[in-house]
Amino acid sequence: MSLEQHRESGPVDDTGDEVPEPSDEERAAWARVRRSATGMRHHEARSALATARKAARAGSLTGRDAVVARAEVEEWERVTGTLADHAGPYDPADDPFVQGEQDARDGRAPVAPRVEPLPHQR
Repeated sequence: MSLEQHRESGPVDDTGDEVPEPSDEERAAWARVRRSATGMRHHEARSALATARKAARAGSLTGRDAVVARAEVEEWERVTGTLADHAGPYDPADDPFVQGEQDARDGRAPVAPRVEPLPHQR
């Protein structure tokens, strides 16, 4: 199975609301990537992604190591995508995905931005 494919093969049942919960190892891998990515610009994150992909494709990884390597690649892909249209360096504090995760862990709903009515709507 390639890194680009989903974790499970076969028909996908998208009728359920359940999303598999990431393992502690996956969460730790994401956190390591975010720490490493902090301060990087897009080209630096792209280079780190290429290195992670190469390591993950090494045939010697099995079991837990393979899961961790796949999680790192997935997070580098996400971070690189985030930086693709961002001029500055990566900062988890400015990452909407990371902030959404934090909100979910804290059990609070994200605050919706206040939208002012247009002058003709007042």
